[in-house]
Amino acid sequence: MKTVYAKHEPYENGHLGKVVNDMIVAGQPTIRVVEQNGSYYALEGSHRLAAAYQMGIEPKLVIQIEDCDEGLNEFWEKISSTLPRYDFEAVYVMNLNNFK
Repeated sequence: MKTVYAKHEPYENGHLGKVVNDMIVAGQPTIRVVEQNGSYYALEGSHRLAAAYQMGIEPKLVIQIEDCDEGLNEFWEKISSTLPRYDFEAVYVMNLNNFK
């Protein structure tokens, strides 16, 4: 199981429905993330993550920062309990060098 934290909950203005409809056509979303202790923190794409989770689609994750210093690790640990969390059976992970 892989955990991906989103930046925020989906807005209640119907945007999630539009994203779901777009994803039906476009398929698997690509989300830029930071990896920390085996979890992923999204830098974008809160609605795409929620839609992928709802639809059972494995997201593609592009790791933006390979190594975090201790201060940044502590930051992610402190805020993780306040963020929406999505658990996926699997995710496809790419590093920035392989993403084009």
